[in-house]
Amino acid sequence: MRGWGRWVVAGAGILLAVFLIGRPRSDGAPLDPSSSGRLGTRALVLLLEDLGADVSVREGPPAADDDVVLVLSDALADDQRAAVRRHVEGGGRLVVADPSSSVQPFPIGDPLRARALRRGCDVPALTEVGTVDPVGGVGFDVPASGTPCFSGDGGAFVAVADVGGGTVVGIGGAGALTNSSLGEVDNAVLAAALLAPRPGTRVAVLRPAPVGGGERSLSDLIAPGVKGALTQLGVAFLLYALWRARRLGQPVPEQQPVPLAASELVVAVGHLLQRAGRRDQAGALLRADLRRRLAERLGLPLDAPVAVVATTTAARTGIPVERLRAALTPVPLARDDELVALSAEVAAVEEVVGA
Repeated sequence: MRGWGRWVVAGAGILLAVFLIGRPRSDGAPLDPSSSGRLGTRALVLLLEDLGADVSVREGPPAADDDVVLVLSDALADDQRAAVRRHVEGGGRLVVADPSSSVQPFPIGDPLRARALRRGCDVPALTEVGTVDPVGGVGFDVPASGTPCFSGDGGAFVAVADVGGGTVVGIGGAGALTNSSLGEVDNAVLAAALLAPRPGTRVAVLRPAPVGGGERSLSDLIAPGVKGALTQLGVAFLLYALWRARRLGQPVPEQQPVPLAASELVVAVGHLLQRAGRRDQAGALLRADLRRRLAERLGLPLDAPVAVVATTTAARTGIPVERLRAALTPVPLARDDELVALSAEVAAVEEVVGA
């Protein structure tokens, strides 16, 4: 095996091992509030509880008495998103760590390459936060109605805006809140300032809806444009099938081939063989036809040997076996009279046997 072939096999083996082994059970899913792995957020929940916050992790919508709602990953159902918007409009605070979420109003900017971003804003809740590590997050293009904080070349890592009667805080990535990064610089201070500014704060961490727990069917997941395209293709195919199946005017009669009797066919073939001088082939056809007829008449296989057919026929009819073998065994025919004699002998045998 060539060198590149060994690398392909080794890579396939590694992928197979990763697929079979998978993620360690102790890690859990990324951003899972109950996971103690590097990408989990169990440390964030414990930090908020140590600060006196009342933290609840739920799969449903936020409660009416929740002070702060945290969305780490927006895989929420439509009813959950609607409940979150109502919560903000009613005066609650929403912290969204998923920049692609539709429940936060800030346009996404460019990736942040700096490892440390200074505050640079006068938001009172963030006065104790000096520097944060975006951990590969992105920036926001904050409009004039919002306040950018911790800005870098790609935009603001934290953006704050008033929406309705409440406040929405956008974070350019949840990496800063994971177990492995929460202790970097002032990431924990940022989380505490946004989620548990005082003891007794009720914090709701929203989980995505469980798989299969939604009300939408598979067809509901197909985009309307795709449905329209498929409908147009179906209509076009139906019209094409109707166009191809149409018949205009009266049926046109077609000339049928003239049937040719079997006897006439035999005579025509014989004339062709005679003109070509193929006496041996004509004799072979006569003998083969005689052997087939005798085998059918006597109940023998159609491919029975000449000796078997001759012996059986002689026993049943009394015709000498030598005469039958002479009529059935192919021999060269040198003259036309020999072919005529063979034809007469075949006719005589068939007449005696009744084939």
